[in-house]
Amino acid sequence: MKRTPGTFRNHGNSLEYIVLTQAADEVGVPAHVITNAISNGSLPVHEVSGCKAVTLADLLRLKSEGAK
Repeated sequence: MKRTPGTFRNHGNSLEYIVLTQAADEVGVPAHVITNAISNGSLPVHEVSGCKAVTLADLLRLKSEGAK
């Protein structure tokens, strides 16, 4: 299994997490879109191994809902 820096996988719930510093690049949106979504509560943040991260599924949902 190839490991990508900045990603985590929770084997208990099979979710993939992306650290906040790489979240915008992962889905191709400006960084302020991610911070705004976190601030307004539409993108939940999780702590994984001491790092702030978001789920890949939540990022893709945010992008599909028209994050610009």
